[in-house]
Amino acid sequence: MQKDVILFMASRQAGGAIEEDRVEVITAGQYYKKNGAHFVVYEELSEDGRTAARNMIKIRDGKTEVIKNGEASVHMVFELHKKNFSYYDMPYGKMMVGLETERMDCTEEEDRLSLLLQYRLEVDYQYMADCTVEIRIESKDTCEIKLG
Repeated sequence: MQKDVILFMASRQAGGAIEEDRVEVITAGQYYKKNGAHFVVYEELSEDGRTAARNMIKIRDGKTEVIKNGEASVHMVFELHKKNFSYYDMPYGKMMVGLETERMDCTEEEDRLSLLLQYRLEVDYQYMADCTVEIRIESKDTCEIKLG
């Protein structure tokens, strides 16, 4: 069964070579569960608002995948206490991204799914920042926030 959902995403990067940066996004998406894995599909506008990327989050036993397909494309894999690498393809070139997951908590409730990721970010094998991503997925029917 597929459900219309509202995604609340908050990310924070701090330390290393970058100043602290926080981003919060609220968007609509679709949720479904298949073979014990949670899937969320949503679109994300580019910073200039001209193009949209089609993104998917897949959560299953001890593993979270974030797949972005748009001007910039990446397939990030988060596994607790493991470092995974992926190429981040952008219009101006590729970067090797390393993700070392230090914490991953997923909580499933009726009409709500919450995910917390904490990880160390490397770009081209150089430490960049400690990152935290919080994602809350709520059924559109029961969510207090309504999107147009």
